[in-house]
Amino acid sequence: MKKKNILILILIFVVTIVGCKPTIGSKEVDTDNTSNPVLTISDYFPFKEDTVYDYEGIGNEFAEQKTYLEFIEGNRAQLKILNPATNVVKVLEYGDGELSEVYYEGEFYHIENLLNNKGEKNNILLKEPIEIGNSWTTPDGYNRSITGLDVEIKTPMDTFTSLEVTTDLGEGKVQKHYYARDIGLVASIYEEGSNKVETLLKSMINEPLEHNLQIYYPLNSDVKTVYTIESINFYTNQSIEKLLEDLMKNPSYNSLMPILSNSTVINSIKLDRNSWTLRVDFSREFLTDMNAGSSLETEILKSVVNTLGKFYDVENVYISIEGKPYESGHYALKENQFFTVDYEDIEIYK
Repeated sequence: MKKKNILILILIFVVTIVGCKPTIGSKEVDTDNTSNPVLTISDYFPFKEDTVYDYEGIGNEFAEQKTYLEFIEGNRAQLKILNPATNVVKVLEYGDGELSEVYYEGEFYHIENLLNNKGEKNNILLKEPIEIGNSWTTPDGYNRSITGLDVEIKTPMDTFTSLEVTTDLGEGKVQKHYYARDIGLVASIYEEGSNKVETLLKSMINEPLEHNLQIYYPLNSDVKTVYTIESINFYTNQSIEKLLEDLMKNPSYNSLMPILSNSTVINSIKLDRNSWTLRVDFSREFLTDMNAGSSLETEILKSVVNTLGKFYDVENVYISIEGKPYESGHYALKENQFFTVDYEDIEIYK
């Protein structure tokens, strides 16, 4: 993991949005929240899917953010936060009158469902009853409290009447979150003396989150591997296995060879965080449909390993076929053996 400036971590720590109103197409969301107040966490934090929140940053180059709920299941949601410095994910849980951040992971550039993960700390973001003076302590020992119920906050998107939550960081440092009903986080403001860093909601649009990926393919005309840059649209709760599978089956150019047959299925992709090895299981068709000599099989395996290794930022990729280690006439893995990414002399396809 790369070390980041502590202010970057503070900014990532505070940007936690989880709700929005439904929208149609790519039109911006109606922000009218003039209905009678309902002071519950679920109203301030409705878990809504397929919505990109875009925040303007003022006072620091890393204050701008985009956020998106990648996975939602029951009372848990996985939030992806993207800023110019890094990407992180948080797993949020709502229960027993509390909304908590139960898992956090930084430098997170791929897509992976972590809803079942549990961290060592339980960071309460909001606690019922929703009333001024309700306070609690953060895992780092700071006091966090509800300091306003109808606080007006102006952002580039709109002026909102918001719930204000203040965290006293000590030594004159204060962090404030502002949440609007049926929307979620509309602003966060960090103050330290005369210095102020603001993250303000700029737009909220009903659309998937776009990702760019490097996909590796062998050339049809030569025993050589190249890569292309492909874009995918990820919808909340979508299968990343199926998305990757489709890309590996369908190169953008006829001169490139698919690395999976049409009948091959990616059964599972799991990142082992102890060994930092990616474990990928294919259906039997990955082998039976390959029909390749040793040189071509090497390029196909290189393309698969590089594609998945690049996306998940790992060097080691273990391949199995319906639960058994990969074995062909040319290669035979044992249970704890793996293939290693190899980007040497591989260029972008032009």
